[in-house]
Amino acid sequence: MRVVQGAAIVMSLAAAMSSAAERPSPFMNQSRPEAAQVTLLAVSSSSHQSFAGNQEVYLADLQTKQGDHQFVRLIDQYPGYGLPIRDSLLRDRTLFTMRVTREPECDVPGTQIYLAPTDAVVFSGSARDSLQSRGTELVPCYKALHSTIRIAKVK
Repeated sequence: MRVVQGAAIVMSLAAAMSSAAERPSPFMNQSRPEAAQVTLLAVSSSSHQSFAGNQEVYLADLQTKQGDHQFVRLIDQYPGYGLPIRDSLLRDRTLFTMRVTREPECDVPGTQIYLAPTDAVVFSGSARDSLQSRGTELVPCYKALHSTIRIAKVK
């Protein structure tokens, strides 16, 4: 009888643990990194603080493995000793491959995204048009895994 009761307790504990593991955490983003091809259209903001790290916020065309294109806000955070993507590659509208994570917490309406009036940070005229056409619509936000950013192979 005790063996049966002990087995029942172990089974109920295992069920409770697996149930807890399946439930999403209220503290962490549940998005998984995914591969994407990205064309950076403009720099929205840039922050370089060697002690606290660096951050570039881009407007980009993101294409997933499924072939879907999205106009997105892309955040690239990297250590203070790291380097940003070279300006010449941005101006040439180089196609990049990278792993990105969907971050719904940083979605913002198009009207709240800053874009400098100078063409030095806008590499594609479609960036301004896409941003204006969004208006109050939320622009999806993704975070790039900096170490995975590569120049795409031309086929």
